[in-house]
Amino acid sequence: MKQLLVSALLFFAFTPAYAAYLDSWRGEVDHKKAGSETWTRLEGDEKLRLGNGDELRTARASTAELLMEDGSRVKIAPVSSFRMTSEGKDAVSLGLYFGRVRSWVKKFSKKFEVRTPSAVCAVRGTDFMVASDQEGNSRVEVYDGSVLTGDAKGNASLVREGQFAEIPAGGRLREPSQNPNQPSDMNSSVGSPSQAARNEIYNEISKEDVISRAQEELQSAEFQSRKVAIDAFGNRVRMEEYVIRPADNQFKYVVLNTRQERFDFGKILFTFNSALPADLSLATRNMTSATGSATPQWQLTAMNSVMSNTLDRVTEDASGGKMVADNAGSPSEWTHFFTDYAVYASGPDQALENGGLGRKLWGYTDLNADNTVQTGEMTYLGGAAPAGSVTYPGGEDVFHTVTRNTYSDADNTWIEASDYVLFDSGDILSAGDFSSRLGVTMDTATDRLNFERVYTSSLFGGRKIDLEFSAKLLKDAGLLRF
Repeated sequence: MKQLLVSALLFFAFTPAYAAYLDSWRGEVDHKKAGSETWTRLEGDEKLRLGNGDELRTARASTAELLMEDGSRVKIAPVSSFRMTSEGKDAVSLGLYFGRVRSWVKKFSKKFEVRTPSAVCAVRGTDFMVASDQEGNSRVEVYDGSVLTGDAKGNASLVREGQFAEIPAGGRLREPSQNPNQPSDMNSSVGSPSQAARNEIYNEISKEDVISRAQEELQSAEFQSRKVAIDAFGNRVRMEEYVIRPADNQFKYVVLNTRQERFDFGKILFTFNSALPADLSLATRNMTSATGSATPQWQLTAMNSVMSNTLDRVTEDASGGKMVADNAGSPSEWTHFFTDYAVYASGPDQALENGGLGRKLWGYTDLNADNTVQTGEMTYLGGAAPAGSVTYPGGEDVFHTVTRNTYSDADNTWIEASDYVLFDSGDILSAGDFSSRLGVTMDTATDRLNFERVYTSSLFGGRKIDLEFSAKLLKDAGLLRF
């Protein structure tokens, strides 16, 4: 990765007459001179001149600030690897291998750009942040001015003040969207509570990590439920569920299942365009659809979810969310739409693919920005749409559905989801129960019902993901409506 980045920047002139200085730092910051293989730990408080090709790296709880000869300033966040590629009379070029940098560029100054393994960001006079993870995925946030951002395939877009854009490793630049995050102080390795919550969704899957996180979060949970029920296979399940707000524009639903010989969990993180109201239902009631001429105040911008047995997992990753009007000139109805959406699955062998999301089964990107999904915008594992089937093992009057997709890759990868609606006793709901066992409206009946989803796949090595969760908590949190 480093060699590719260096090669891409060779056309910049090496002009030692123009200098960048390491103005200040804290913690553990290492410096490597151009052409050397030796890293040196910085000590003292003397300002260090950085030559073209010099590199810096920061440890945890460590930062560094650079000052350019024209007065522009750059702050490097903890756990970052950075290269001072070149500074000349007319241009400055910086390289970010991974981590985050925030740049305050003087107006009417020389051309200024930051390059990552997947992105190029060029500006003249602005305040912006660039982040890159170790898989090469990049994110740009603009706090003042605008940044011309491009990907490795030549696609480019102007990211304006208050917006962000993401560039997946080897992929296409995603459409800039309104940024829900406040400008970062760059004192942590992640940009904001919003980003930290997203990282946690995908990266914490061991039983120890999940339970430890739950013990912390349950202290401030907005909704929570604990109960014991029987699953569709006659097993006793201890269910623990809660809803928490990791950031003012987010809420997260978590469910933990403990059986005698297994542990499964699920998490869904919802991110909105602005701070959520005290009454969460005001935002969730219009999360997928709304009526009226005015744009809904709260719009779901991203959704990240994982279901796992701590070894295998199914993840969903969606971004660019917004409400789309039925008639732009005279709207009366609004429907939610994600510009990017993808589903992944993995066993231990696929866990590191796609930046840790797993093997991509299918997804779409709204390439022409028309707020609809067209055939040419869909991608599938193996290149073609999977062969699918839907069956009702107990008959169409029984709430048990099995959906199976088989993909056309070389391994004929398949995944199957079995869905149940059932009572605490483990009995599966049927149409006749509404009169004989429930005898009430569906709204009230949810208090007595649970959902269960079971994933099996050729990727899971014979294992399954089996998660049961209550309808009542989903209803209380506004995620289930009647």
